[in-house]
Amino acid sequence: MLEQVRRDIRRYDMLPAGALVVVAVSGGPDSTALLHALHTLSGEFNVRLHVFHMDHGIRGESSREDARWVRALAERLGLPITVAEVSPGTLQAMPGSLEANARTLRYQEAAALARRIGARCIALGHNRNDQAETVLMRLLRGAGSRGLAGIPPVREEGGLRYVRPLLGIGRAEIEAYCREAALSPRVDESNLTPVYLRNRIRLQLLPMLEREYNPALVADLAQTAAVLRDEDALLDQMAAQVLKRCRTEGPGVGFQSGPVLAEPIALARRVVRLAAREAAGDGYDLGFTAVTQVLDAMKCQTGSRTLDLPGGLRAVVEYGTCRFFGPAGEPPSACTAVWPVAAAGVTELPELGLQVEVARSGLPQGPWEAAFDADRLPGALSVRFRRPGDRIYPTGMTGSKKLQDLLVDAKVPRRLRDRVPLLTSGEEIIWVIGHRLDRRFLADPTSRNILMVRVKGLVRDS
Repeated sequence: MLEQVRRDIRRYDMLPAGALVVVAVSGGPDSTALLHALHTLSGEFNVRLHVFHMDHGIRGESSREDARWVRALAERLGLPITVAEVSPGTLQAMPGSLEANARTLRYQEAAALARRIGARCIALGHNRNDQAETVLMRLLRGAGSRGLAGIPPVREEGGLRYVRPLLGIGRAEIEAYCREAALSPRVDESNLTPVYLRNRIRLQLLPMLEREYNPALVADLAQTAAVLRDEDALLDQMAAQVLKRCRTEGPGVGFQSGPVLAEPIALARRVVRLAAREAAGDGYDLGFTAVTQVLDAMKCQTGSRTLDLPGGLRAVVEYGTCRFFGPAGEPPSACTAVWPVAAAGVTELPELGLQVEVARSGLPQGPWEAAFDADRLPGALSVRFRRPGDRIYPTGMTGSKKLQDLLVDAKVPRRLRDRVPLLTSGEEIIWVIGHRLDRRFLADPTSRNILMVRVKGLVRDS
């Protein structure tokens, strides 16, 4: 077993040299063997270990005995240990099942400890049987290739690396290792009763399938998961390239609908999920039904649709674009702030991501440059967002036009209209930046004092 652990650590680059590793130890055979193996190999891989145990108290005195046993093991190995104790009623007060709540809290506490002590990795004791059970469980519930890829040997999340050095090793081998190393791990009685779905799969379904259909089922399911994991990673890379090519500027995470819909459906789904994850944060996974709803909305050629998605995510589809906003990522509906612009030189507006340059000469070369007659301007320059009642006298038209109507005609998505920057002089809008100029203030051949304005995206130092 030790040689397999050594190979997998190297194969998946699990443990960076010099790293401090938090090892999650429940006291059962898997985590006990994991701790002993990592301790044996710690010098070879130049890593330091810190033991973590969570006393959730679900099993009363048995839980407290688990904590005492893990403390004694850590002391015997000469390793530091942290035991997190869960207050009575905490897990019961959380939404969801007791088992899921215990798992969530265990991960949270382990991550908090890692950050507190400066650890880069968290080692977990999942084995090959756990992998097979996970694949079966997800197949029963319904899953795509990502779900059927099972448990990854290495996962990066929140700046931490979660590693599973025992994932390629079966439960029987682990128990044999414990016997050979004279380890006497604890037994969690709750794992021996078919109460939870995973327990029923472990105790009933998987043994029946091995007995009657395929004696090598555990290994075969684990291999299937590995193949699907590699193919899943390839699809993710392809989806990232499509998202990069189709990305649009603006708040949230947006992309052009048409080019994404033109991709094969498997890739289009991935792009939607990838954009949703970017907007919502690491660990967010948009389900199949929600992805289908977004894709259906993207097929509509007219109007605007807003979809409220799980986890507080929101998708806005309009004017050929799809844009995701996280729970706290929606732009404000209105803004009363005003940003003054210097009469000469460069003004940086970091809140808007813009740089405005004003000069006394020059000719406009594109939609982000404009030349004004300084003698006609009614006041100082500034940048703001739209307000109720705003009007402009657009170039190429007679009379005035409501700013609201101009933005609609320009097919600016409703959600972005409050974020279009406006260059003003005094109380007058002289430029809807990137869209239309007010013809009353433009320079012409009779102008003596020209004010040349250039707008650029603000480049931040890395």
